[in-house]
Amino acid sequence: MMRTIWMSSLRDFDRLEDRIRQHRQVENAPVVIVEGPDDLLVLKNHIPAKLIFPADGKVNAMRAVGALRDWEFKGVRAVVDADFDEHESDDCVLLYEKRDLEAMLIELGVLTTILEHQGSSGKLASVGGAAALVAVLVAQLLPIARLRHMNSREGWGLNFDEVDLPAKANRRTLTIDLDRYAAAVVQASDTDASIIQARAALNDGDLDDRGPRGKDVVALAGLALRAKVGTLPQAACSEPQLSAQLRSAGAFALEQSTWMSLLRTEVRCAEADLERGAA
Repeated sequence: MMRTIWMSSLRDFDRLEDRIRQHRQVENAPVVIVEGPDDLLVLKNHIPAKLIFPADGKVNAMRAVGALRDWEFKGVRAVVDADFDEHESDDCVLLYEKRDLEAMLIELGVLTTILEHQGSSGKLASVGGAAALVAVLVAQLLPIARLRHMNSREGWGLNFDEVDLPAKANRRTLTIDLDRYAAAVVQASDTDASIIQARAALNDGDLDDRGPRGKDVVALAGLALRAKVGTLPQAACSEPQLSAQLRSAGAFALEQSTWMSLLRTEVRCAEADLERGAA
């Protein structure tokens, strides 16, 4: 027990904002804070890797931004997932398009390409092609996105990670059994929300235009590759496996995207902030 407490205390002292401040003493360059190592791997080939500082999650990334702003620290930008949070406009923070990094790559067509490579061309043609299949998957997951949005807004604390989403979908039609899903997520959670409330949110909850969580779409795409448009084994098309493929295959689409142009503009603005501060 004492060792656990000691290790926790060490982590508490290892704050990203402190490491960034120490780094600035060595190199007076812009800083881009990202949520974690996956973001670093994706972005390092598009902007200099030495500028990128991964946090251990979105909460730590935003805390670092706040602390550095309080210290009047110039030349800092952050890139984070929109998730299902309410976001105020912040000149220092750039959100991925759609819900998160994976959802943005799906919007850029990367999942379509993966399905074309991994699936059966004949079976994909029978559903109108890979792009049409991705559109179906996204539409199927809009009710789950409504529930996630309501969960965030109401603070229900639903434990979505404990529910196997593809297991609640029909293998032939890819249709999600929303009643089963609502019951499963409530029962897996320490929450005051009822199954009735969860069902209502699935059907009638509010939702912005960012769509579903990217990894939910990828998880359902894995089911499609196993049961509808391919015959891959589960280990080859699990959500973590396909999400890694999505991130590693997205370099060209990301390089050509308007979003990447925005990020590079933000890096140049951060550099200008530093120059003005030094003048």
